[in-house]
Amino acid sequence: MKTILVVEDSGSSRDITSHFLQQGGFRVLEAEDGEVALAIIKSQHVDLILTDIMMPKMDGWALYREVRKDHKFNLTPFVFLTVLDELESQIKGLSLGVDDYITKPVTPQQLIARVNTTLLRSERLSAYFYINPVSDLGTPGYLRHRLQTEAVRCRAANQHLSLVIFGIGNYVSLVVQNAQWFAESCSREAGKLLLSKAREYDVVADMGQGCFAILLPNISADKANPWAANITNKARLSQVWPDTEQQISIDLGFSCDSISPGDQDPIELLNKQLASFERKW
Repeated sequence: MKTILVVEDSGSSRDITSHFLQQGGFRVLEAEDGEVALAIIKSQHVDLILTDIMMPKMDGWALYREVRKDHKFNLTPFVFLTVLDELESQIKGLSLGVDDYITKPVTPQQLIARVNTTLLRSERLSAYFYINPVSDLGTPGYLRHRLQTEAVRCRAANQHLSLVIFGIGNYVSLVVQNAQWFAESCSREAGKLLLSKAREYDVVADMGQGCFAILLPNISADKANPWAANITNKARLSQVWPDTEQQISIDLGFSCDSISPGDQDPIELLNKQLASFERKW
């Protein structure tokens, strides 16, 4: 479920827009001005920002500039929803680089269609990037690319190369018992932990569905295993379920393999490990 941040100073307009989006299957966060919105964006995951322009404290123009100052949010879709229907304002918004400019009044069907189109366009753009600018984790495509090149390099230099797969063992139950967006939030916390434990030249990738792959050049399996075990044994990851303020634990497990000269194709090894984790889930 995608999360949309609705920024609007009028409470009634904000309620109507949020209702439309919820009916369209989105999770909605709300902010009454740009300052509140900026705090939410920096503290919670947002898939798209839908904002009015004329607001107190920080208007839509200023909010857009502040959001784009941080490279982590360069790919976060930003859409204006406003009564300013003058051509000059529309040209200004699109010239700044906003992803869409929607004028009121708008029907629920039009709003949902425009939001879905913007999200789809953003997903296609993100697919071209090797590193997710929000999480700083590698993409599955980047991991596979580096796995192949590092395997060739390490075999030629007779060096070790280890591949560690980490997985959230209770990911499916987090989805079923709580919600998809909550499980994804737990996954982001696990990703932050793994990134903090890796060396600068290690490759840490988010493989999706609560699964992560870490490529460790020049590290043998007998060293990678205790390193990974230490992380999972000491990790005390949890997230607060907002409805009840209950702390829900995140169970992290791992498997480790060394890629040595004469081994099977490294991509086959990766796929085998990922499939093994899927069976455990």
